[in-house]
Amino acid sequence: MKTSCDHRSQKKCVFRFDKNTFPLIIIFLFSSYFAGAQADFRPGYYITWENDTVYGFIDYRGEVRNSSFCSFKTNETSEPVRFEPSEITAYRFADSKYYISKKLNVNNEEKQVFVEFLLNGIINLYFYRNLNNYMYLIEGENGRLVELTNEKDTEYIAGKGETERKTKKYIGQLKATLADCKEIQQDIENVVLEHASLIYIAKEYHDYMCDDEQCIIYAKQVKKSKVKIAPVIGGGISSLHFDKGEFSNYSFNNSLFPMVGLLIHISLPKWNEKLSMEIETDFSKPDFQGAYIDDHSSFKTDYYNAQINVISFQPSVALKYTFGKSKIKPTLAAGIYSNFLISPDEKVTKKSVHTDAEYNSETNETPLASNVFGVLLQAGCDFELKNQTLFSNVRICQTALKEAGISTFINSANVSIGMYLSKN
Repeated sequence: MKTSCDHRSQKKCVFRFDKNTFPLIIIFLFSSYFAGAQADFRPGYYITWENDTVYGFIDYRGEVRNSSFCSFKTNETSEPVRFEPSEITAYRFADSKYYISKKLNVNNEEKQVFVEFLLNGIINLYFYRNLNNYMYLIEGENGRLVELTNEKDTEYIAGKGETERKTKKYIGQLKATLADCKEIQQDIENVVLEHASLIYIAKEYHDYMCDDEQCIIYAKQVKKSKVKIAPVIGGGISSLHFDKGEFSNYSFNNSLFPMVGLLIHISLPKWNEKLSMEIETDFSKPDFQGAYIDDHSSFKTDYYNAQINVISFQPSVALKYTFGKSKIKPTLAAGIYSNFLISPDEKVTKKSVHTDAEYNSETNETPLASNVFGVLLQAGCDFELKNQTLFSNVRICQTALKEAGISTFINSANVSIGMYLSKN
């Protein structure tokens, strides 16, 4: 926060968020939340290379981390132990995801990793993800792993030039691997490279080729995306300043404002159980008053006063991460934000005081932009009741837009509360 004082006129101070302060606030909030984030240990077990099964609790995280190592505790109060893929043969969450150790060629390097075991049958189906990409693998009765691929290919089309297309090489790979089952060859044409489609075709193959036993599907059933709507009320504080020209001399008071809005919450279970997208639209009414004094000489002094009143329409889109499993869940979100200034009421007065006279003038023109865009960071908590979820959020926004060479900065911090209309 930056503090500025007009020592020549009114002895008052105002603060504003500037380009140096905002990144520090972001780093502080992210560090605080991630440092305090609790692990998500769930019942499960791991299997040693000697084929011993050890039961306890395993930290449930995203696909990238789950493929990298296993964090295990013998009980809820013990210290976690980290197992690399070379140290254990497999681990599994109770009635849920199952990971086994495999050697894969990752980025042209042979590496021991954990792959998610999707289906166990006459053929086995695996999934692996790292920070850069993901891969699906099938394993036949001969034990050979085949990566199912769908590379991009560039071809020249007359009248269109170079065009990129997906090769769908995996279709041919599946047909070759499952060639002994003629009944499913046509169905393979419709397979897409994702969990549900590959599991379906692998199960269909097993059911045709094996009468003795059923295949085992380990893949966790992904919940469907859920949409929740919530009314939002709150209030905040906003600051205004300009970076160039005459209006950069003004010290505008910070404006306290009420706020009302509507939030749409969309869960993203296919990406991560704790990740969601939030679309919010808010209305507020900040009023800014500013002034500055221009001492031309000992014979003349100009006193400037500006009053800017606006109705602010603020749509935003953010990704939200929810921590913990208790009824009180900390949350953190970041996204993009815009501030449309509707029906601005602008008035600037100037009083020129000479040694022998005084002149007054008035104008309705300021360099205020009609809309500004920027980023937001939000920290909050979700409170789960018996049938409903309440939430509270603290949000910081920094926005700016340049018009006619002058940037308008309208930055704000607000607190809001709301309740989802749909049940948990």
